[in-house]
Amino acid sequence: MRCVRQRSPDPSRDCFAEASGHDIRWYPVQEAQPVPNRRFSTRRRRRYLIEWQRAGSLCTGFTHDVSPTGIFVRSMYVPRLEGVLTMQLLLPGGGKLRLKGRVVRLQSVSQNLRGVRPSGFAVRLTEAPEQYFHLLANLFGLRFAS
Repeated sequence: MRCVRQRSPDPSRDCFAEASGHDIRWYPVQEAQPVPNRRFSTRRRRRYLIEWQRAGSLCTGFTHDVSPTGIFVRSMYVPRLEGVLTMQLLLPGGGKLRLKGRVVRLQSVSQNLRGVRPSGFAVRLTEAPEQYFHLLANLFGLRFAS
């Protein structure tokens, strides 16, 4: 048995023909339906100042995006991969949130591409205060269950 695509006897319709010996069966071609995009993005692009210590020096950067599980930090000062990092996220109202995580990705970009693609590092969070999740709930337009 083989399937071939050819015109049906009715020229206004496109069909599949399944041929087995001398028997031919015609099946209408179904138009492809677009698949709805059900993906809910868990990242929000926000710029917050981030501080952390590296070899006794205070390093700073800015968040590129934030999510419940991690942060991408734009910075010239990149910690070592797989290193544990304790950071302070400075809020616009003047507060600070202490976050802890593991550096899972480093991204170095040439100078001429920095406007297109961020240079920095990704941190998978291991500790975050409840206020961080309240901040995310506001960013996502969600009500935080109390």
